[in-house]
Amino acid sequence: MMTKQELRKRIRDNIRLMGTTEKKAESECICRQIIATNEWQDARTVWLYASMPDEVNLTLLMQHAAQSGKRIVLPVVDGDNLLIRHYEPEHTSMSGVYNIEEPTSLCPTLDNLDEIDIAIIPGRAFTHDGQRMGRGKGFYDRILASLRCPKWGVAFSCQIVDSLPTDPWDITLDNVFYPKKVSLY
Repeated sequence: MMTKQELRKRIRDNIRLMGTTEKKAESECICRQIIATNEWQDARTVWLYASMPDEVNLTLLMQHAAQSGKRIVLPVVDGDNLLIRHYEPEHTSMSGVYNIEEPTSLCPTLDNLDEIDIAIIPGRAFTHDGQRMGRGKGFYDRILASLRCPKWGVAFSCQIVDSLPTDPWDITLDNVFYPKKVSLY
């Protein structure tokens, strides 16, 4: 089995080979799968994320959540931890640590994680049964253990692997959404 570092590099290289059209089609397919679930339909507060160029883009979920009156919360990197802040478009900027869109300090922090009904989590690689490997900083693992809501991973098809090297602190997700088949036409 590959080490985590070797697998991260292989997955990163696979994602780089994907074209913009393919990434967009796979992202939209994943979002449509999630929107079709009863859990999404019933959720009042959803934890999403602003994607980096090599992550599943959740724009369609953000739009659907906003149109459905769902409260959206997003992670904000704060040192070695993640804060969860309410998403308010007028108080969001690209000033995050990783140059991704994050709610500013003007947005309230969500102190009670039990208010989250679904958490949509990015990662570098996933297995079919919910094992997740992140980028190696542990931001998500430190907070995922505290969540009681469904924790769902989202992945491009090239991020799904048969097995992952795991550590005791790695959190298994409840479900992983990825395109089974994607038509680009």
